[in-house]
Amino acid sequence: MLRFVLAAAVFFLFALALPAGGGSPAIAEDTVFRCGAESVAVGDSRYSVQKICGMPSRSETVAKTSKNKKQKKPKGSTSTSSSGKVQKWYYDRGYGDFVYVLTFERDVLKKIEKSGRGR
Repeated sequence: MLRFVLAAAVFFLFALALPAGGGSPAIAEDTVFRCGAESVAVGDSRYSVQKICGMPSRSETVAKTSKNKKQKKPKGSTSTSSSGKVQKWYYDRGYGDFVYVLTFERDVLKKIEKSGRGR
């Protein structure tokens, strides 16, 4: 019974948050990502995300660029300072669902996005 009441409350709050035009853009940014019966949120650690959601379908490390000046890596360079690294984890939920991109900076989840359809 408690689960039903909580689910109804979450649904109601979500419905209030929708814009009057309804729907969301094709690529949307979220603050919560569901993994089975649990969820992770912006601000969670990389460790807790992996513990709850498991290993991502794929991941990549990219150099963070500042808004004023783009950083270029010299040819043949393989490493940058750890403070400038951003890690992206991709969770492909399969056919009919989205691929979710979780972006980490300094081991903290900063952004959750939907990106296209899964395979």
